[in-house]
Amino acid sequence: MYKHFPTLNSKRLIIREMKSTDADIVFTFNSSKDCLKYILREPFQTKIKAIEKLNFFLEGNKKNTAYWWVFTLKETGEDIGYGGLFDISKEHSRAEIGYGIIQKHWNKGFMSEIIDEIIHFGKSSLSLHKIYAYILDGNQASIQLLKKRGFEKEAHLKEHSFTNGKYWDETIYSLINK
Repeated sequence: MYKHFPTLNSKRLIIREMKSTDADIVFTFNSSKDCLKYILREPFQTKIKAIEKLNFFLEGNKKNTAYWWVFTLKETGEDIGYGGLFDISKEHSRAEIGYGIIQKHWNKGFMSEIIDEIIHFGKSSLSLHKIYAYILDGNQASIQLLKKRGFEKEAHLKEHSFTNGKYWDETIYSLINK
């Protein structure tokens, strides 16, 4: 694993280490019902919740069990979202990928750039054999994003998670590094 947290770069974005000063982007994303439509989480009502979540992310970075980045526009310096690799298993050479950007930046191709950089990092720098994602039924944008990068449907989990008073189906998509 890395002693120094890597900064990734795409054409239009800096994908930088999440820091203790990033509560605003964590709150902005997690307080939006639209952004959380396919994430099993109640919208944050206070910044305290965002700070708690941020501290969880930072702990993963510190322990090298996760790599959480903030996505920043090169042109303006605006933070537009966050994501990364987490639940990293050195023993099994795998990690889960997760990501999100705030709604005003949807459908501009940013997520494609971000995912490409994170996948490249996972394969080349962490030597991950497998990168996987849990996708809620109906999240076609995320499914298409992953399929374009070679992810394949691995399993469908019926009523796998319980949030917001109901059970949710989830599908696992995975990319095997061959």
